[in-house]
Amino acid sequence: MKHLIITLFVALIGSFSAYAQPTLCSITITPSDTTICPGDSVHVVAVANLINSNQSFNFNGAMLPPGWTAGGATTFSAPCGPNPTGTPYYWASTSTGVPNITTADFDISCGGYITFDMVYAVQGGPTPCEGPDEMDEGVALQYSTDGGVTWITIYYYVPDGTTTTTISTSSVSVATGATPFTTWSTFSVQIPASAQTANTRFRWNQPNSSGSCCDNWGLDNIFINATGAPCGATAVLDWSNGMGDTTNYWVVPYNDTTFTCDVYDTAGNYQCTSLPVTIYLYDDILNYNLQDYAYSYCPTTNPSVQVTNIAGAIPPYSVNWTGIPSTNNPQTLSTGGAEHDSITYHVTITDGCGFNRQDSVILVVNKLLNIDSLVAYDASSCNTDGAVVAYVSGLTAVINQPMYVWNGPGATNPSFINSTVWTNRSPGWYYFSVSDDVCTDEDSVQIEIKDAPVAMISADPLAGCAPFNVVFENNSENSTHYLWNFGDGTVINVNDQNSQSHTYSGNAQIMLIAYDASNCSDTTYVSVSVQTCGCTDPLAINYDPTAVANDGSCSYPEPIFNVPNIFTPNGDGENDYFEFTVTNYSNIDFEVVNRWGNPIYQGSGLNPKWDGKINGVIAEDGVYFVTYKISSVKGDKFIEGQTFVHLIR
Repeated sequence: MKHLIITLFVALIGSFSAYAQPTLCSITITPSDTTICPGDSVHVVAVANLINSNQSFNFNGAMLPPGWTAGGATTFSAPCGPNPTGTPYYWASTSTGVPNITTADFDISCGGYITFDMVYAVQGGPTPCEGPDEMDEGVALQYSTDGGVTWITIYYYVPDGTTTTTISTSSVSVATGATPFTTWSTFSVQIPASAQTANTRFRWNQPNSSGSCCDNWGLDNIFINATGAPCGATAVLDWSNGMGDTTNYWVVPYNDTTFTCDVYDTAGNYQCTSLPVTIYLYDDILNYNLQDYAYSYCPTTNPSVQVTNIAGAIPPYSVNWTGIPSTNNPQTLSTGGAEHDSITYHVTITDGCGFNRQDSVILVVNKLLNIDSLVAYDASSCNTDGAVVAYVSGLTAVINQPMYVWNGPGATNPSFINSTVWTNRSPGWYYFSVSDDVCTDEDSVQIEIKDAPVAMISADPLAGCAPFNVVFENNSENSTHYLWNFGDGTVINVNDQNSQSHTYSGNAQIMLIAYDASNCSDTTYVSVSVQTCGCTDPLAINYDPTAVANDGSCSYPEPIFNVPNIFTPNGDGENDYFEFTVTNYSNIDFEVVNRWGNPIYQGSGLNPKWDGKINGVIAEDGVYFVTYKISSVKGDKFIEGQTFVHLIR
């Protein structure tokens, strides 16, 4: 919430003269009116003194009040336009020196305020209405308590409209036109404690001037709102808004409010009434201009919009774009890189009172320039006979001719052309861009190899024993005629893909070249090799350890065996098992049966043997019948037979 302080200066003074306004009560209110925002609070302050008489002065009589002095040229009229009361005023002229005006002495030992109206002429105006512009050409409000021997500065009013407590000695120009001091204003200054004596005088002093033509200023309606001893004379206040006897209070008006303040002495005698004070509330009449739509015809173009002509309210104004977020005005609206879109941007406009309006701008993105299509015409594998063509629409009327650029093959290839058509191209990727004065569009297309011949060959077998025959299959694609080189000096040309047969007695590399109708070609190779052939089985009688291929010549020995007809399984370590002694074999199968034909043992493997036991018990002495089957080394031949064996314990 904002706070505003209004100070009411109420003075009770004496009799009237040509130089003063000594009515029983003279009331000055600063400011007389004010305007605030709804909800703001106002601190109302009243300063009322029962003061000495003859301390309110003007220059309606066109002369200085008694006891006052002035330096420089002095004019009592209205040479540079009327003041707020439409009466003569003191006008400080530099035609005879740097001006100043000094009051008589006053008893202000109880303190108070000094109030006065002052104005500076506008710098650059005609004489005598040419105003101060340099830092040291302002006016200082000063006081003296020793009869004018020593002067102490209360405030120095700089020509640029600012106030300091020290007089500037700089000649730098700071005002070039209207400032807060170039219109009549009322200044109320609290009298410093060090100035509160029984003999205090004031003066308005200009420390420097650029010449007799320049740096003029005016003064009027001076009110020494202060009292002397004895201090403590009390004024009783009565506010028309019911606030009673108080010198200050806070108020939050909810509508335009006007009030006055009556002043009484402690005996209840009416003294005076203040001028009406009105506190106005700003109305919510904020208005502005903002376009409804913004347009972008290229994704990389972000248009700018601005809230303009903000009026009907008080500053400062703020513009807050939600979703961006941003408080910029103007504000750039992003397309987001879209080629076609409709994006709504919302904005809140707020004035110094907090009144706000919510609005929006619709950004329409409509990229006009467009590459409709790129067409590639494929190239032969051995000829640069390809081409690329671009079809473009949406060209904006431009000052310059649109720029078409093809480059390739490859994105970094420096080769390019400014055209929509590029012929005699080799295979690869080609990149196209088009630019007008609004936008740029880009795309790419690939030229492929047209029906490139592919040579493919298979051979069966790839190796063999010399001499051996190989059959070649031609599996080539996209081809019309062929050259065969069989690697042994035999070369043929054919116009078909029929198989080819060739006999080899040594190693060879075979080449096949496949041609298309444009004589573009592809070549492939296959190798065949002659192997060392022989018997590769180590079990064969004629095994050849140097052979890498078996020629089917292996010869194997017949099994040689011996079958015992007696064994003694008595555990003495000699002849305890019935077993075969065999060479050149791969397996033995045999079965033992008793005299009644019942099987009592079966064995199989490289060395099966019977320990003479039946179910873990030594069989009875006797003769047992044996049948057997012996397999050859390769397992493809068998020797079968039967015999008897005598078991003796």
